[in-house]
Amino acid sequence: MPNKIMMNGHWGCWVKMVLGKVLWVASVLSLLLAWVAVYRRGLVFNLEPLAWYWNALILGVLAVGAKVEGSCYDVCSSEEKQ
Repeated sequence: MPNKIMMNGHWGCWVKMVLGKVLWVASVLSLLLAWVAVYRRGLVFNLEPLAWYWNALILGVLAVGAKVEGSCYDVCSSEEKQ
């Protein structure tokens, strides 16, 4: 029940969850664009393949950090049960 969680002031839980998913999608998209750049042997959106690989790596690390650091799922689910 997202409405109950948001009303209790747990916006941080929701934001971290969505941010982690968005960063994962961006990381996978960057990796795919890196492969396209290697296949085409040129630039994709004016970036070289190495830049796309670095973007994928950095976004993936940020996504893991958003998921690992301070997960609020247990806190939110325990409040729902009460």
